[in-house]
This record gives sequence, structure tokens and C-alpha cells, in this order.
Amino acid sequence: MDASATGVNTLKEATPRFEGWSLAPLAGVPIVGLMFVNRFNTITDTWKDSAGILSEVLHTDSGKVSRAAENYAAAARAGTVK
Repeated sequence: MDASATGVNTLKEATPRFEGWSLAPLAGVPIVGLMFVNRFNTITDTWKDSAGILSEVLHTDSGKVSRAAENYAAAARAGTVK
């Protein structure tokens, strides 16, 4: 679980985000295109928040996550989960 948490955190930190300086290549793009940059940044922020939560859960509650997965697998084998 720690390795998974580290991987998620690494991906979170590597998620690209458009800032003012990185928009220079888009100077020829109409203003409508810049709305997509804002949308992309919103998606990036949501991903970073979600990845941070997942990383924290994997670090702090890995035992609970493992037990829940074992319980779910046992229920699936017993045929109580469809």
C-alpha cells in the first residue's frame, strides 16, 4: 500500500497545469481556446485533490483498505455480492 501511495503522490505532483508563463505557445489561440485552458486547470486541480486524498488514505488506513478488500472478496466468493 505504501508503494501505491507513493506512486499516486508522484503522479499528483507531476500533473501538468497551465500557468501564465506556459501560455506563450498559445498566443495565437483565440480567447475561446483559453476557456479550455481554464477547464483543463479545473480538472487538474480536481485530480490533484483526489490524488492527495487517495494517497493519504493509502498511507494512513492501508490496514482498513486491505481488510475491506478481503471482506469484499470473501463475499464475492460466497455469492452474496453481484
